[in-house]
Amino acid sequence: MKIVFVRHGEGEHTTDLPESLQVFDPPLTRVGKAQAKLLQCNVPLQETDILIVSPTLRTLQTATIWSAKVACQKLVHPYVSHVFFLIEKERKHYRAII
Repeated sequence: MKIVFVRHGEGEHTTDLPESLQVFDPPLTRVGKAQAKLLQCNVPLQETDILIVSPTLRTLQTATIWSAKVACQKLVHPYVSHVFFLIEKERKHYRAII
């Protein structure tokens, strides 16, 4: 058995830092969608594979694009998600809020 960890493709929240960090549950960018498509060739899936996917939009999009040609099982679970860091602008400085 192999366990492979794959991050999502480029998300909209990384395109115009730090302001873009305010975007809630951002989708993939055009580049991110192309990166997900490359996974089909670079890390091909089989029907016996299982994808365990975070419930964030960009992660769901990555998994959907990656597995488009293969009927593998997909499980969505929040335990494989990251911690959301909300960014607040304060006096020209940015700070992470948990």
